[in-house]
Amino acid sequence: MTVSTLLSFDQLEQSYALQAVPAPVYENNEMYWVGTSLSVASVPLLLGEGELEEIIETPACTPIPGTKSWVLGVASHKGGLIPIICGDVLFRNAPYSGRPREYCMVVRRSGFHFGITLSHVERDIKFPIAQRDMEHPVDADFADFCLGGFHYGDKFLAVLDMDKLVADSGLANASATHRDSTEENNDD
Repeated sequence: MTVSTLLSFDQLEQSYALQAVPAPVYENNEMYWVGTSLSVASVPLLLGEGELEEIIETPACTPIPGTKSWVLGVASHKGGLIPIICGDVLFRNAPYSGRPREYCMVVRRSGFHFGITLSHVERDIKFPIAQRDMEHPVDADFADFCLGGFHYGDKFLAVLDMDKLVADSGLANASATHRDSTEENNDD
C-alpha cells in the first residue's frame, strides 16, 4: 500500500470516530436475582434461572411397583422416560385431593432427571439481589431445601435450592419399604 492509501484510511477512521454515537452509560449497576415464580404443594416458591429444564403439562404416568408413595410413576418425555414425583406427597406427606396437578417442572442434575408436580405456575420474575431476606421463616416442610427468599406483595417467596433437594438422600432412594409401597396387593 502506498502512503496516500494509508492516509485515506486514517482520514476515514477519524471521520467515523467523529460521527459515532457514544456507548450508553448505565448509572444503575444494581445486580438482580432472576427466576421463576411457582408453587409446589401450595407453597409459593422461586426457582433461580437455570434451576429447572422446563415446565410441561403433567404427562400420563405408568405406576412403578415398589416405590414410595410420592413417586407417581414414569412418563415419556422427549423420547426418554422420567419419573414424575408428586410434590404434595414429597413435601407434605399427604396426597392432594383437589383437581389433578396440571403442570410439572422437569429438573436435570448430574445423575438425576425427574419431574415434580406443581400446584401453580406464575411467571418469570426478578428482584434486586440486595432485597434477598435470608432470615425470614420458611414453611417447615421446605425449610431444609430453601435459601432465603424475597418479599413480593403480601407474601414471602422462598428460593428453592434444587441442589439441596437433589442432595437429600430421601429423594435419591425412591424404593419403598414394605409398608410404604404404592402397590395395592402385596403377594408375600
